[in-house]
Amino acid sequence: MSKEKVKIGILGGDGRSEILTSLLSKLDTECAVWGFPYTDEKTNETVKCGKWECAVSGAPAVILPLPVTFDGIRLNCRAISDIEKSGDYDVRITEIVEAAEKNSLILAGKIPASVIRFAAERGKKIRDYYESEEFQIKNALPTAEGAIGCAMSMLPFTLARSKTAVTGYGRIGRTLSHRLLALGSDVTCIARSRSDLSWAWVDGCRTLPLDDYRRDPADFNVIFNTVPHTIFSPEVVSRIDPDTVFIELASQSGIDAAAAKGRGIRVIKAASLPGKCSPATAGRILFDAVHAILTEEGIL
Repeated sequence: MSKEKVKIGILGGDGRSEILTSLLSKLDTECAVWGFPYTDEKTNETVKCGKWECAVSGAPAVILPLPVTFDGIRLNCRAISDIEKSGDYDVRITEIVEAAEKNSLILAGKIPASVIRFAAERGKKIRDYYESEEFQIKNALPTAEGAIGCAMSMLPFTLARSKTAVTGYGRIGRTLSHRLLALGSDVTCIARSRSDLSWAWVDGCRTLPLDDYRRDPADFNVIFNTVPHTIFSPEVVSRIDPDTVFIELASQSGIDAAAAKGRGIRVIKAASLPGKCSPATAGRILFDAVHAILTEEGIL
């Protein structure tokens, strides 16, 4: 490969990483990949690395996945063979930060505060592309569509005329509600914020303050949770119809898992839906965010 090409290390993740690699390789870059199955053979600008250190070494930029970790310690890395499951793919994020070049830029999504501190203490530059407002707005679309797909696969009836609830009315909650309404669902927004409830009303949803719901839980066929803390306590769960399907979209569970299991409520943990349901679209959204940062930092 040409010496003028910028090396970019891309480690871990899901189908989004493959799309990101394909798009970056069309620029003046040499992509060194590790930790996910890369099958695009249309370009010669990609190096498949046998060791993660190979992808990081000499790279002015290292791109890690979204979320960068599920346990706060290890890289989110999809095992693709028995060899990878043996332990070679059990990599700590701090190891990657340590190995990165002194002046390189590390990009990742939903970076734990402990990793950010670790990088700062070692003089390594790290940025969270998930903090981009543009990225989060765009990412809400594949998340919403994936959530609807999950609901459709679990229900014996249509979402049209069904009673659905969306907890929280941020980017994902609002995008999801719009699409549920378009399908003919009877949508209720459950939220604490009066402004969120007002926007939901303007958009055509029924509204229910969170405290009112907790006192007297209404029945729904499906509850989509976007709130990243427990709002469905054991007491609330005990009064929810056991036939309710609960779809968890938040990074931290909003429902008491033991109480839900005891009640017989089906809880669908729908993390990383964009990468699972719409990797091409989600990968393009990731590329846009990464490309903007790399350009801003003068790497591309």
